[in-house]
Amino acid sequence: MVERRHLGLAASRTSRRIMRVAVGAAAVVGLLLAFWWMAGRFIAQPRQATLTQPTPVGVAFSGELAVEADEIVEVPYGETVVLDDLTRGMKYDYEASSYLQDEWEKKTEAERQECRESEDWDFERAPFSARVVGCAMVSPSAFAEWYPLYPELDHSGVLFAEEDERIVVVDVEVENLGPEAIAPPDPILKSAAFLGPYTMFNTGMFPDNAVQAALYPLEGEEAPAALGGGYNQVMPGERRVISYAFRIFRNSFAEEDGIDGADLSNMEISYVDYHPRRIIALKLANAHDAARAGVRNAYLDGIRSGEPAS
Repeated sequence: MVERRHLGLAASRTSRRIMRVAVGAAAVVGLLLAFWWMAGRFIAQPRQATLTQPTPVGVAFSGELAVEADEIVEVPYGETVVLDDLTRGMKYDYEASSYLQDEWEKKTEAERQECRESEDWDFERAPFSARVVGCAMVSPSAFAEWYPLYPELDHSGVLFAEEDERIVVVDVEVENLGPEAIAPPDPILKSAAFLGPYTMFNTGMFPDNAVQAALYPLEGEEAPAALGGGYNQVMPGERRVISYAFRIFRNSFAEEDGIDGADLSNMEISYVDYHPRRIIALKLANAHDAARAGVRNAYLDGIRSGEPAS
């Protein structure tokens, strides 16, 4: 009888021990689940977590001066314009900026004369011709399908809703009309529907670095993180296609729903001339042509070597 009682007590103790282990394990699992839930709420989330935030304006202040054009020269889609007299220089910077005008007043006459004699004072850009040969407007996800490197190059850490952002890619056939190699000035994407006065030099968008780097990635790297050097160089007498990529946002437009009805036929890429003050606007494709225009990868189809675009 005594022996049986000992066995019963041992069995009871074993049962209680198993129960305690099970309860402890359940508690640990519960704590882990709670920690995982809290981590998901308070630790930085993937970029998709920022999808609902407002977009930036993204418009202008494109690097040009706040100067109003006296003339806008419109070039129809597909037509070539010869740009052999685009004027730029410090002279026009001083004329347009009140801050620089104050600086000019502080200079001695000798310093002013030195500025006037500088090559950068008043000059004409090297001559070239330009013609829009293709364009497309797509969502960021569609662009990333064409160029998978793009998400890695966008280091902003921010994603916006698909309906709030577009990427515009324009293929420009450029011919160097001078005796030396050139890098043509980057065009500005403009539209009367964008925020800001359309006739101002500095309203519009320059090509976006991250999107441009997806088109022309840095060579010789396993994981390119920048725009490849010399991507827009054109040799004397050479004619080649350069692709320019721009990002536009919902808040880029004067009207909140402007991006919903955005059409390439209402946009153009522009070059500016400071003397006389004019904007040379190369119109993009009409809606029908734009729907058929594809974006070419300049690193795959021979465009970089100067071969004609297909």
